[in-house]
Amino acid sequence: MDNLEICPCCGSNACTKTVTENELTLHLCWTCGMNTNSLMKDGSEFEKQNFESTAELIKDLKQVHDGFAWYPKVLNIQEKGMVFPEWNKRAKDWYWASVKAVPVTEEEKEKYPDPHNQGDFYKFKMDIKNIKHYNKMCFMDAAEEIGIFEA
Repeated sequence: MDNLEICPCCGSNACTKTVTENELTLHLCWTCGMNTNSLMKDGSEFEKQNFESTAELIKDLKQVHDGFAWYPKVLNIQEKGMVFPEWNKRAKDWYWASVKAVPVTEEEKEKYPDPHNQGDFYKFKMDIKNIKHYNKMCFMDAAEEIGIFEA
């Protein structure tokens, strides 16, 4: 069961705390989109390994609270879409970007091979032409845009 807490990153009361079956504690703020878990002790080997190949913007946005590293959450749901932080060069700041998934047509499927399953192809692609942008305090709005809360 999720419990709401005050987010140490932005101060909102929309930060969920979830404890998994194996006692891992997950935190995700639905206002600012920052997340962490009980393994993400700042500077730990686990944190370093997990974010070694992460995009520079995500690394740059790291925050540390009570000894834990918090990073922006990236949602990537093949059938629904993606939500990710994006740099705004004009404002010299960042915002949330949201793109919906659209079906790959039979004619174009050869352009979208699944690298993990030889001979298979992705069924969806991200509609980057219709990208939408959201204020950095509107993570939930970006997630709603891709239908994250729909069954």
